[in-house]
Amino acid sequence: MRIIAGEKRGKKLVTITGDRIRPTADKIKGAIFNSLQNEVRAAAVFVDLFSGTGAMGLEALSRGVELGYFFDLSRESIQTTKKNISLLGYENRVRVFNQSARSGVEMLAQNRVRCDIIFMDPPYCEVDEIYQLLEMISEKEILSENGKLVIETEKSVIMPLVKNKLTCYKSKKYGITTISYYSRENYELENCSLPREF
Repeated sequence: MRIIAGEKRGKKLVTITGDRIRPTADKIKGAIFNSLQNEVRAAAVFVDLFSGTGAMGLEALSRGVELGYFFDLSRESIQTTKKNISLLGYENRVRVFNQSARSGVEMLAQNRVRCDIIFMDPPYCEVDEIYQLLEMISEKEILSENGKLVIETEKSVIMPLVKNKLTCYKSKKYGITTISYYSRENYELENCSLPREF
């Protein structure tokens, strides 16, 4: 596992052994950041709600995002994330929390943090958690005006086209994985054949 672009390109990251976490593959990570090139260049805040090793948030920082928020319930994940932050020298550009994604969303809302990019990659089995977090993020309005919410799921999970104030404007499949992109803006939908509500 490594940083694939930006100032820390090629830097190897500490991983977690075993199958407890499922890091986003480099191919998918590259595709996500390629899809968000303009947004990443303009972004001030990147949020990783299930940080694992911290790879996605650290990729964002390497590409120029100013500040990263990392949330995970696992102490091992938080420790690994902190090791990777230290490896890259990003201690002054991060906020790391050993708490659930839902608690993280609540905290961001209470502190009026406006997030430019939120990445969410929960365990594939936690489908209800995905739906609940999507609704929370929409209701709490923590996305900035042009912010993007990116959700990684197993391909069989049916994500809504519209949820309150968020619209899925793009959905891409990579093997067993689907990446869904949401925004507060109204887009002409690109490859997103999903139900309008759930």
